[in-house]
Amino acid sequence: MAPADDKNVKAPKIFLVDDPALKRVYANYVSVTTANHDCNINFAFIDPLNASGEQANATLVAKVVIPNSLVKDVLGVIELNFDNTMKKLAEIKK
Repeated sequence: MAPADDKNVKAPKIFLVDDPALKRVYANYVSVTTANHDCNINFAFIDPLNASGEQANATLVAKVVIPNSLVKDVLGVIELNFDNTMKKLAEIKK
C-alpha cells in the first residue's frame, strides 16, 4: 500500500454494517483517560434514584478505545453533528 501522505491514495468508502448482537445503551456519565498511544472512554449509568450523599455508583455500560491520532477528529465530528442538530431543532421551534 502507498504511504498515507501520498495524495493519489483515495480513502475507501466506509459502510457501517449493523451487528444485531449490539444493543443501544444509555449513559449519563463518561470518564476519559489518555495513555501514550490511545484514549480510553468509559461510558456509565448513574441511577439518580440511588445516588445520594458523597458517593454514587456508576454501572459501566461500554468501554471504547481509540488511537490518540483520532481523538481530535472524533471530537470535531461530535461537535459538528451536535451543532447541526441543535440548529435544526431551533428552526423547528420557530
